[in-house]
Parts: sequence; structure tokens; C-alpha cells
Amino acid sequence: MADEIDNLMDEETYQKFKKLGRGSWGKDLLMWKAMYNAALTRFKDEEYTPFVEFMLNVFLDLPKARKEGKPVIMHPFNYGPELFFSMDLSPLMQEIFSVGLAPFHLNEPYIDYTNKIGYGDNPTLCNAQRPLIGTYLQGAAPIPDLLFFLSTPCNSLAMTYQVFQKLTEIPMFNMDIPYWAYDDQESEFYDEKTMEYMIKQIKDQISWLEKVSNQKLDLDRLQATMKLVNESREYVLEFNELLKTVPCPVNSLMGFGNFFAMVSRGGHQDGVNLTKWLRDNAAENVKNGIAGVPDEKLRIAWPYTHVFFDQDLFPWLEETFNANVIMDILGYYQVLPHDTSTIEKCYESLAMGTLDFSMIGTCRGPIEYYIDYVLNFVRDYKIDAVVMPMQFACKHAYSMARVASEAIREELGTPVLIFGCDPYDSREVTSDAIRDRLSEFITQVVL
Repeated sequence: MADEIDNLMDEETYQKFKKLGRGSWGKDLLMWKAMYNAALTRFKDEEYTPFVEFMLNVFLDLPKARKEGKPVIMHPFNYGPELFFSMDLSPLMQEIFSVGLAPFHLNEPYIDYTNKIGYGDNPTLCNAQRPLIGTYLQGAAPIPDLLFFLSTPCNSLAMTYQVFQKLTEIPMFNMDIPYWAYDDQESEFYDEKTMEYMIKQIKDQISWLEKVSNQKLDLDRLQATMKLVNESREYVLEFNELLKTVPCPVNSLMGFGNFFAMVSRGGHQDGVNLTKWLRDNAAENVKNGIAGVPDEKLRIAWPYTHVFFDQDLFPWLEETFNANVIMDILGYYQVLPHDTSTIEKCYESLAMGTLDFSMIGTCRGPIEYYIDYVLNFVRDYKIDAVVMPMQFACKHAYSMARVASEAIREELGTPVLIFGCDPYDSREVTSDAIRDRLSEFITQVVL
């Protein structure tokens, strides 16, 4: 307990971040600023780590970019921002906003508003993005200068981004993600046109960025930025290997830090620093035989997203059942380093990195992609149970989960729990109801 108290944010640091949050950030950043202050208040009573500092600085970067006159480009949670950094743009991963509201339940009035105006409902459109529409229409959403998004992992995401663009008339580039494999010519799913198609889109994207930003891509800077990505990816891959250790050397939330680093600061020194800290922390614990969850008794695979409105769910599993969740589908970031040897190889690597990014490589094509990912993960990480909290609006994920669960039981004999909820809206299925389902599953099926 004494060590924990010593690691809390000190008053000087708290006052520094509080001061940085003062003043006007702009009308469209009022909610963004409220999120920053809410996060700072929460972090004040938690362990002060490089991830906490990283998170607070991500919030501060947006008003800083505005002040410096740097164009802000909004992008989704399944795309790395290295190309944007190489062109001196300020990336804004949109779901930091729309999903970041959920832990504070600040998204719920805007979900209700989108229902009222007729833009979908919880069973049909994902609430990871849908609050963006309600917040914009009520003057509470950050308004970027540019918009970029992908056709994956679902139609719901792409639809909400398109609606946002129509409302704002912001310059937009949409990248279409192909269905077939590119990396295994022996695979029944291989198509030689996949990589050609992606590289063309990468080059089209660069041309678009040059046009809307009024600047040419500096190829030397692109290569330098990609090399920073490579440093981070090496640390992440090492981290992933370390988590195969029994007991797991980190707690259930640490893996998500790598995803957050790569999706918000991949190609930036801050991303390198955070991924190195996460790797070093895991390596040190393995060396010293320290478990992320003391007396670990259960290793859980969570091949879907967090229940974002309940930040205490994983700590509850740790304290109640000595269970460690060994990375969720986003935290299991497994993209290989870029090849920066030539400019053409850079384009090819950017294409490969897009196809392999978290929740794209597993969800963009045949169901076999997802099944293979889960089976390999359960084997490699010595998993005792699999939990899939399925989002009501994620129709394709429900189908994948059902088929994958049968494969897991038949091939590995590992128990699987699938339950419906809305990871972003606490009113659909409550935290208590989710805990009851997990308790019943663990005590009656797993243990």
C-alpha cells in the first residue's frame, strides 16, 4: 500500500496539468475539455504512470494544434497515423471522443438524442461512433479540418463517418479495404490484386493529402516517421511474447496501452516511449517472477472490445477470481515493422500495415481469419476461458463469435461465454448484470 501511495500523482504534477486545462479551447472543444478534466480528476487518485501522462497529453495536443494553426485530421480507431505525422498534420482518433465519453456516462444524452432525431438505435448502429452525430448537432463535437476513414470493420462505422461528413462538409478520403488475403499465395483466400489495389489507394491518399494540405510529402520525413513506428512495433511484439509467460507479468489493462499508443501516436516519439515502458515493465516482471495479478488462477481471452462504460470490470475480475484478461482484440496489436528500404517498399508497407491493423486483419474477410486468430491466441497464451461481450449492433461479429466458439470447444475444449450488451451504454445491460453472467460462467463452468 505504501508503494501505491508513493506512485500517486503528486500535487505539483496535478496542478501543472490542471493549469494546462484552463482557458478557452474553442466552442467545439467544450466537451473535449470536460473529458480532459474528468480524466485528470480520476487519474489524480490512481497510480501515476507513463500511460497516464501519455493520455493527458493526447487531450492537450488538440487545443495545442489549434493554437499553432496545424490542420487536424480525424481518423478511426483502426488506422495508424504515421502518414499524417509525416505531413505535419495533427491526428485525432475520433473514438477517443465518442467512446471516451462512455466511462463518464456523458455519451448517454447524445445517444438518446440520436434516437430522437431518427439516426439509428442501439440494435442497429454502433454506439462507438453514433454519439458523434448527436454531439455535433448539439455543438459539442470536435470539428476537424480533414476526415479520413475506412470501409472496415463494419458498415455502421463507415455510415456514421459519412453522415458526419455530409453534415460538416469537411474534405474527406475514404479507403476501401479489400476482402482477400495478400500474404499467403497457397491460401484459398489469396488474391494477387489485393496488394496492388491497396498500394494504389495509399498513393491516392497521399495525393489527396497533398492537395488539401497544400504541401508535398517529404519522402525523407516519411521514412523517418516509419522508422519511429518500427521502434514501437518491435517493443509491442516483444511485449506480446512476454505475455505468454505464466503467470502473466502485467494486469488486464496494460495491453490496451500498446493499441492506444499505436493508433494515436504511431510514428511519434511519444508512442515509442510508451511502448518501450510497457515492454520494459513486462520484461522486468518476468525476470523477477512478478505476476500482474497476484496468485493468478485463470487466464481469459477477450477476443472483442472492452466494456468501455465499466472501467472497473477487469479489476473486479482480478480481485474476485484472480483472473487475468490477456489482451482484448484491440490490445493484441501484431503488425510487423515497416520495410523502409525504398520508397516503393514504404508504400507497400503502409498498405500491409493497414490490412493487418487491430480489428482489420481479423474482421475484414472470410470468417476463417477470425477463427484462426482466436484458436492461435487460446493455444499460444494458455487460455483457460474465452469471453465475448457482443455489441448488439455488431451483427457480423455475433455470427463470427458463434462459429468461432464451436471451433474453440471442438478443437481445444476451452469453455466460451457469449453474452449480449452494449459496451458503450450502461443502460442496456448493467454492470451488475454483466458481473452476474461472468460469475455464473466462471464458478459453474470454468472452475
